[in-house]
Amino acid sequence: MAEDTNTETIPQEESSNSEESPVENIQTEAVSAESSLELELKKAKEEALNFKDSWQRERAEFTNYKRRTASELLNSRKEAVKNFIHDLLNPIDNLELVTNVTTEIPELKAYVDGVNMVKKELLSVIEKEGIKRLNPVNESFDPMLMEAINSVESEEYKEETVVEVYQPGYYYLDGENQHSIRPARVKVGKPLSNG
Repeated sequence: MAEDTNTETIPQEESSNSEESPVENIQTEAVSAESSLELELKKAKEEALNFKDSWQRERAEFTNYKRRTASELLNSRKEAVKNFIHDLLNPIDNLELVTNVTTEIPELKAYVDGVNMVKKELLSVIEKEGIKRLNPVNESFDPMLMEAINSVESEEYKEETVVEVYQPGYYYLDGENQHSIRPARVKVGKPLSNG
């Protein structure tokens, strides 16, 4: 038998350009997955920054709240002490009136000395709270801490000067600021007016 040399070759269909090879298909999927992951990473970073910013704002707000409440508490305490001391000033003044009495009677002298000790102890207690007594004889008149009840003009005064104290004042120091609890009631010596 003779071999048939006439073999028909079936032409292979040429692959169209629209179809991708499996390698190209994998590469496309990898690029797509990579861009998807990059997008997710970018979103996660933005979310993390938002959380961090939100946390920092909350932390700052809480810190401000703590400072504000501490300041309010301190101011409340100062105001409570100020009000309490203000209520004690009239009894202290009455004790002072008793201690200003001079007597030679031994029984009364012992009583006055006892009242004087109570007065000194009360003044010591209010000084521990930062309250200062103001008895400004021969000092310049300060309208923030003093109340002029009377005045006298004379050539001996170059500026308004306290000549006499009718009732001592009380104040407390807040840093360098003096806050009046009760103004000192005083008589003021003034320079002669030109007129």
